This record gives sequence, C-alpha cells and structure tokens, in this order.
Amino acid sequence: MKLMSRTPEYLQTAADRSMIQDLLARYAWEIDHGTPEGWAALFTEDGIFEAPALGLWVQGSAALVSFARDVHRTLPNVHHMMSNFVIDVSGERARGRCELNEFLARPEAIYPNLQGWYEDEYVFDAERWRITHRRVFIAEPASLMAGKVGEYFSSFFQACAKYQRT
Repeated sequence: MKLMSRTPEYLQTAADRSMIQDLLARYAWEIDHGTPEGWAALFTEDGIFEAPALGLWVQGSAALVSFARDVHRTLPNVHHMMSNFVIDVSGERARGRCELNEFLARPEAIYPNLQGWYEDEYVFDAERWRITHRRVFIAEPASLMAGKVGEYFSSFFQACAKYQRT
C-alpha cells in the first residue's frame, strides 16, 4: 500500500484551520469574560457583526467596542459555546460555519437562551486571521423574547436599537 505524502499546502491549510478555531475560541472568551477592545480586535478595522433576524448590524472597530460594552453591561454571565466547525481556506481568505449554543447564568437558573449558527468570512492580515464578517443566525428568534429569557434580554434589545440597520 502506497501512502500519499502531505504537501506543504495541505499542512498550511491545516495550520490555518487551527488558527481560525483559536480565533473563534478567543472570540467567545473575549465576549464572555474579556474586554470589549479585545473582542473588537479579533475583527478587521472595518469588520462586521450581523444578526439578520434582529436587524443588527455593527461595523467598524469603534462600533464593535461599543456593542461589546453593551453586551457586557446588559447580559452579564452569558456564555457562548461553538462546535461543528466547517472552515474552507483559500489563500489569504477563508469562510467558515459553526453551531452556536448560548447560555445565560442567573442566580436562580442557567438558561439555554439561544441556539443557532454562525457564518463567517476571515482574512489573514500578515500577522493572524481576523473576522471580516460574522453573521449569527438564530433558529427561533422569538425564544429570546419569551419568559425569563425575554425578561433578561429586554435591556440588551433596548441597547441594540442603535445598531439597527437602516
């Protein structure tokens, strides 16, 4: 049996995928426990965070920092869990998808408040991979407005009014 050798291109693609998964782990860590500036730095200067079902459009470093501050202020103890990564690399650009489950820890309970997925675009900027456009798709957007989850998300939605795409 003849074994196929791996080309340097294949190894580079594997390394790129690993670096992008690290980027996404840092994304979750920064928005959950880090700093708004650290989270925004994972995007390009003109990077976009978008939630189409919510009409949410946040573009550029200053807006991303402001949005992350609003998340930290209005949704303390929110935790992002990503899995099932599909990453396609093509030179200095890449696209990716992954599952998203989000939990909200409150004194009385831990709420599984969101299930959906991300669709991403990335670019390598000579130093590292960065997000150019991240879209979050929510399986059941109405679930964010019902019951205790809706109660806890109300201040977040009020803060998001300034990020509505017009």
